[in-house]
Amino acid sequence: MDMGELSSTGEGAWLLNPKSPLPLTVVGADRVTAARLKDLLGRAEYWTQKVPEVALLIAQHNLQFKELDAFVAQHKRRFDADVEQRIASSSEWAAASAKDRADLRSEFEDAAEEALGIFVGRADLGLLLHGQPAAFADDDELLKLFNGDATLYSFYLSQLGRANPVVTVKAEDYGRKSWEQLVEKGMAQRGKDIPLQLLLEGLKLKELNDILADVVGKPLGRKAKAVEVAVALPDLHDRLSQRIAFREMFQALPPADLDVAGLVGSFAYASSVATVVQQTYFTAVQTLEAIEERKRDSGIYDAWEISNWEDPLPACAAAVCKKYDRLPAKRPPFHVGCNCRLACSFKD
Repeated sequence: MDMGELSSTGEGAWLLNPKSPLPLTVVGADRVTAARLKDLLGRAEYWTQKVPEVALLIAQHNLQFKELDAFVAQHKRRFDADVEQRIASSSEWAAASAKDRADLRSEFEDAAEEALGIFVGRADLGLLLHGQPAAFADDDELLKLFNGDATLYSFYLSQLGRANPVVTVKAEDYGRKSWEQLVEKGMAQRGKDIPLQLLLEGLKLKELNDILADVVGKPLGRKAKAVEVAVALPDLHDRLSQRIAFREMFQALPPADLDVAGLVGSFAYASSVATVVQQTYFTAVQTLEAIEERKRDSGIYDAWEISNWEDPLPACAAAVCKKYDRLPAKRPPFHVGCNCRLACSFKD
């Protein structure tokens, strides 16, 4: 579907889909980046599969969207006021500890978000309302290592911060290729490059007791103690070689001087922005396709219908989801993230 030509609206700002009922303007991009973004958003088939690539592009270039910023600014005022009102009315807040206050605030924010009555598809509205993380640009250099491979970057982030950093991945296992790619990029280490203590911590207690069978009188009941005894063995490497395949052992390496939680949070935010932008673009595509269908088959249909498949029906959709004798003046998307659908229909 032709959504209109990419056009500049000022320095670093590009209108992506001028024919849309709700056009999207990306800010902070050059023409090449804006064109790449438009291409990704325009692939209607299996469109949700493009969200990770869109998210990576947003994260790489710290992109913003004019319409999303306006949407957040509009609803954040009400959201923040609602949260503060709930805090002021709370009988628990004054005496609550810092941790309990954090838990209460989370509850109040969930309730305030629901009270807005705004549905943004599969995007995380709460993340969007909190705005761009302060460390959003900290991952710029790291992202260059992944060269546009959104799937690999997401995989890498999912491995950071594990309670047990060493993972056993057999040749046939899902993710083996991704691990090997991380090793090539220097973002993971493998086998004999992993410190022996970490390798031990990656084993189960039964496996550790097998290694120590001829050393301790009876199986040890605590993993920490088993690791402590095993790491002191002079022939530990040989013992491990008899029981594990070093090539199957992997450990993700956190990037130097970067906060892992901040990285994960930043990419989660980029993913929510990508999801809401993709939904907005796709909803507009469906609207224009319905109008084109009516032009082609003008003698078949005699009405229009706007619907939303969510159950229960989102509050923001309730007033518009109905049949129309004429093409509605206001058409989906009605707001960023809107997943209402305009379709050709028949009068009752």
